[in-house]
Amino acid sequence: MVQGQKKNIRDNIICDEQAADALPMRFTAAAIILLVLTFLSGTAFSGIMEKKSLHDAEAVVSTIESNAEMISANGAGNRITLDIDVPEKVTLVLGAVPGREDKWPGDARNYYIITDSKQLMGESPAAYSNEYLNGTAVFGPGNHRIVLESVKRTTDNRIFVKIYEN
Repeated sequence: MVQGQKKNIRDNIICDEQAADALPMRFTAAAIILLVLTFLSGTAFSGIMEKKSLHDAEAVVSTIESNAEMISANGAGNRITLDIDVPEKVTLVLGAVPGREDKWPGDARNYYIITDSKQLMGESPAAYSNEYLNGTAVFGPGNHRIVLESVKRTTDNRIFVKIYEN
């Protein structure tokens, strides 16, 4: 009887097609799980890259800010040239608050960084201006050679740091 049972089990395994019937469903479930994992990995990678861009932009602003503070504290007539690299998909706006760019020079001691999905604001000890001393300085992605120049505005005797490309 033991030999008969072995033969019966072997025949059942070979002839039983239940596992084969469920195979397409298993492939479908595995494909869905793989798709979800790929999507989550892509989202995480995108978030990491945006964080890195924001961190790099903050480093650029920190360099500008420290130099602007130094030349502003020394009064009018100082000039520094810097090479900066604004990351892709990032814009730096110096001398304004988001949505209030027309309020310059009231917000001249502010700056903000724009990425695809975030805005980061900050306050600076120096008052920023564009080359013509009439508004904000804006820098898009890429390499820039900029000049920081401290000037005194005659209408109110305020010291501004003009920032413009060389």
